[in-house]
Amino acid sequence: MDLIDKRLIFYLFRDGRASQRSIANELGLTAPSLNYRFKKLEDEGVIKGFKLYLNPNLNFKYQMFVAFKNYDDFSADWISFKLKCLEWLNVYNILGDSLTDLKSKVSEMSSKLGDPAMSYLPLQSMIRLSSLSRKIIDYLMEDPRRPLSEISEILKVNTKTVERHVKYMIYKGIFMVIPLIDIAKADIVMFSMFSKQIDSLDEMLQRCKVWKFSDGSAGVTTCVTENMELAKRYIDASRKVDPKADVMIVYDYDFK
Repeated sequence: MDLIDKRLIFYLFRDGRASQRSIANELGLTAPSLNYRFKKLEDEGVIKGFKLYLNPNLNFKYQMFVAFKNYDDFSADWISFKLKCLEWLNVYNILGDSLTDLKSKVSEMSSKLGDPAMSYLPLQSMIRLSSLSRKIIDYLMEDPRRPLSEISEILKVNTKTVERHVKYMIYKGIFMVIPLIDIAKADIVMFSMFSKQIDSLDEMLQRCKVWKFSDGSAGVTTCVTENMELAKRYIDASRKVDPKADVMIVYDYDFK
């Protein structure tokens, strides 16, 4: 893994649908050179695939972020994603049919893992989409990096119309395309920050941010950097703004 490979992976974290051509332009590479690196990372198991992650509100589910001490682990079909951390916490995104259901599931987890170290219930409302947007999502679930031109051809809709729907859904946080990266093989650093004033950290974390879940005040930001020294700079800068922000180094993650 060299610096170019790491930056290639970073761009995939930023946008799992980023084309190889666009990444080549960002890195100043020719298309064949980028294609070779991409294929090599796949063959070596660094890039393991891609997954479409849907905002739970789209399926009329409520969501909550909760962190428990990682002396033990917890698995259930209502856990939407999990960040496994080196420190003393693992972070879970849990789903429920109601706020009461979420509370019940946190209690179930607590019976095995102990009391949660922190929790975050974002403001949320159920999402209703047009039939066209729903159909687009169905095809992206089959292949998250499927060219939009293919989808427009199947649906017999203008490509620009499909692009407009996709851009809107990404902007609204309705879905994300998540690259499945072996963090150890990639030799990168992933960390998450919990803050009750998460938006105030945007300026410090903008250059390393890959995912953010926020209701405009509290939230979680996940970042990817090339090495630990660079990660420490971002963390130190952020803690000058919010000294109470919690930081966790992520060694693995799982999205459903």
